[in-house]
Amino acid sequence: MYSLLDYKMPRNMTGGSGHRSQRNSESNKTKANNSLNDALLDDLLNGEKTDGVHVARVMRRLGSGMMECFFVVEEEIGGKKRPVDKLVHAPLRGGMRGRGKKDVWTDVGSVVLLANTGLGGTPWKIVSVFTDRHIARYQELRPDADKRIFARASTDAPTEEGGIEFVEDDEVDVDDI
Repeated sequence: MYSLLDYKMPRNMTGGSGHRSQRNSESNKTKANNSLNDALLDDLLNGEKTDGVHVARVMRRLGSGMMECFFVVEEEIGGKKRPVDKLVHAPLRGGMRGRGKKDVWTDVGSVVLLANTGLGGTPWKIVSVFTDRHIARYQELRPDADKRIFARASTDAPTEEGGIEFVEDDEVDVDDI
């Protein structure tokens, strides 16, 4: 007779609930984000115009889904084309908020795709977030792009020194207090 302590359940080889089969799948938000980025990069590769669309870096969070973004635009000043730094406030696209935001997380230092909506109030909108793969591909297509957009902050780089330094003091005699 088997006791309950000796009995071992057979290993599930067929998959069961399927939660393991979905661990490598992309969410719909991630697929939409990647398709927007890939469409922009394909347009750049084919030499098509991308007016009103810029690659920007999130500088700070302002609350309520608003971000402060930095990007560089070529403008004609005094008859010469020169790069001009722009700093704009832009809200996140609706699909990047709410339930799916964990899949396309936008934070300070993220490289984003910024679109000019032309609407009053909020003329800019964050459309998608670049992954490391998209950033590398963009830098291949546009080697003349401003490096400040892709530069890692000093806090992003791992440091060799770290932790807390303790200073050794002379021991205090409790009887003297």
